[in-house]
Amino acid sequence: MSSIAQVLRLLGDETRLRILILVSHTALNVSELTTILGMAQSGISRHLSHLRKMKLLQERKEGIWTFYQLAQKESLDSELHLLWSYLQEQLASMKDPNNDRVRLHEVLRQREISGGGLNERLLEPGQSWFAWSCLLGKLLGHNGERKSGFDSGSSELEIIDLGCGDGTLTVEMAKFAKKVIGVDYNPEILASARQRIDRLGLKNVSLIAENVSQLSIPDESLDVVFFSQSLHHLEDPQSGFIEASRILRPGGQVLVMELATHSEEWVLEKLGHKWLGFEKETLLNFMQTAGFSNHQSEILPLRREELFQIILAAGSKS
Repeated sequence: MSSIAQVLRLLGDETRLRILILVSHTALNVSELTTILGMAQSGISRHLSHLRKMKLLQERKEGIWTFYQLAQKESLDSELHLLWSYLQEQLASMKDPNNDRVRLHEVLRQREISGGGLNERLLEPGQSWFAWSCLLGKLLGHNGERKSGFDSGSSELEIIDLGCGDGTLTVEMAKFAKKVIGVDYNPEILASARQRIDRLGLKNVSLIAENVSQLSIPDESLDVVFFSQSLHHLEDPQSGFIEASRILRPGGQVLVMELATHSEEWVLEKLGHKWLGFEKETLLNFMQTAGFSNHQSEILPLRREELFQIILAAGSKS
């Protein structure tokens, strides 16, 4: 009976219960649990230690990562078997007031992209092929306005991708452009982008490690500026639009993919965000102040199991 009492005491803590719910879906490491729960890693490790001590978790090693998952009934003391069977049924049906399952979906998507354990420095919430395809559609529309009879092999567009990350969108732009410059301040993530570019054998893409609001790009030298979820990393997003206006040729276009306003404060500490997303009106005001006209914006619908909504916005330099 003492084992049952100890387990029940453990389950009286909300964080431990949330951990058990998460690892009942899939195996997770400490970094991933920290991201999902928005807690300090030391606190998560302490809770995991208590759960492991009672053999409620199984662990396995994958490279430098240790993954935790819900223990099998057979690994527990026999007096816990009935309780554990009941608990597993309840974990699957419990409500999720903290949206942990949505964050779990986001973390697993990022794990798939990065090909292993979650690297928080490479994590960028809200990325999806749906959002990217919408943004690329705006690029192609812009190209069609500049040149009738569009041919992806003969496009003369010169584009800069500000906040290119691992280059996923950058390489797609390269299919429709004469030249693409990818910019990111993080050398580690630029190395990942370089590997992607080299693997595809692209010759029209270059990468530079710079702050997007202080670029070494010459004045009026490019046709399209993309902000790929980089504005929320800037202390002063307005400065980014001013810089975009400087490097764009007359008639050039600024395209923005950003997070809509949200309340996920964990991104400030863990991911270095400076802003909890933006209102559409805020982005349009930034554009107008920087001298852009023909503003347009839309908020993409929140798709199932997505935590962050995306804003797409565009404007033209007079």
